[in-house]
Amino acid sequence: MDKRIDLSDLSQNELSNVIDEAKDVQQTRQDSRERELPTAADGSKGQDVHDPDHGVITAPTPREVKEEGPAHGAEKDLPQKGN
Repeated sequence: MDKRIDLSDLSQNELSNVIDEAKDVQQTRQDSRERELPTAADGSKGQDVHDPDHGVITAPTPREVKEEGPAHGAEKDLPQKGN
C-alpha cells in the first residue's frame, strides 16, 4: 500500500484523532486475526462447529443415533440389509 496522505495541514487535535482512530482499526484487525483458527496440517482453515457462537446445526453421528435414537422413538435393532 503506497498511498500517501498529506497530514501537514491537520491541527494537533485532528492529528491525534486520526492516530487514535488508526490504532482502533489496527486493534480490531488484530483481534479478528486472533479469533481465526490456525491453519491445519493440510493447509485448510476449518471452522469450529462446536463453538457456541458458530450457529451450525450438526448432524448426529451414527453412534449418537444408535445411543440416543430409542429415546426419540427409533427402533433399537434395525433390520440388516438382505434380511
